[in-house]
Amino acid sequence: FPSHDMTRLFPNFLFTESMNRILLGLALFCAHPLFAATDAPDLRVIAKQTRPAVYLLVLQDEDGKTIGAGTGFSISSEGLLVTNHHVIAEADSIIAKAENGGLFPITRIVATDTRNDLALLEIKAKDLPFLLLAPDGSAEAGTRIAVVGSPLGLEGTLTEGIVSARRRLPKEKRDVLQISAPISQGSSGSPVLDAQGRVIGVASFLLQDGQSLNFASPSEKLRLLLMKTGHSTPPIAVKSTSTNQSKSPSAATSYLVKNGDTLSRIARDLAKRGIYTSAEEIRTLNQLSTNSILRPGQILKTPNSHP
Repeated sequence: FPSHDMTRLFPNFLFTESMNRILLGLALFCAHPLFAATDAPDLRVIAKQTRPAVYLLVLQDEDGKTIGAGTGFSISSEGLLVTNHHVIAEADSIIAKAENGGLFPITRIVATDTRNDLALLEIKAKDLPFLLLAPDGSAEAGTRIAVVGSPLGLEGTLTEGIVSARRRLPKEKRDVLQISAPISQGSSGSPVLDAQGRVIGVASFLLQDGQSLNFASPSEKLRLLLMKTGHSTPPIAVKSTSTNQSKSPSAATSYLVKNGDTLSRIARDLAKRGIYTSAEEIRTLNQLSTNSILRPGQILKTPNSHP
């Protein structure tokens, strides 16, 4: 740590030896690794790996006239998209536009959760890149985040910030994440991502009377909606149209634990899908102890299909 003669830096101020020690101690304290940005996301990697799974949603009335836009994102390779309930509430038809220009009509609304402002949509497509959900409770105040969406129709816009707080809205009986990443009209339904590119929330609303007062529905609420609608096990990921997608945590093969699942049962279930593994291999891959208890809604990494 470089030393300085404080009297030369501040000639009109009286420094004692004890004050110099205090200042030095304070500087060393602030340099402690606790304050280092150890979870800073690599924004270039996140943008490249997640944009293919994020869609511009074009909202139309019964005459086919565009009446608005929002954002959605894929959470399965088989065409299951997530957005906000308020985004689709007034639309008669919806078109999902992919980053590569592909257009996909929404074929049906699978489920909605009005309290948490969530909706599941379906498009007819296969082998899509998709995003994974972060573990429950992993989004804490100070967690660094990125948001990918379509504010004002500007597709693939990336912003960054932090989780400012977890809050309970008593009147709405709703839990939300307060985030500082900038969002605008059209950002609704955007995935809020952690440093590994996993979804920790779905951008929902902002307070216009303040600065950086933006809010998202936690991914825990999305996981519950998936389980209630029978989508407890996302389809296995396949190779993405993005050349580096397989390197991204967001495109990893995964399994969402159901009630009554054991590692042996999961291995048998995966075998039916063409992924041959063992309970021990799954345990090792997820760094589980021999007495670990599987929780419904828990996401496990699974090996890629063996030849």
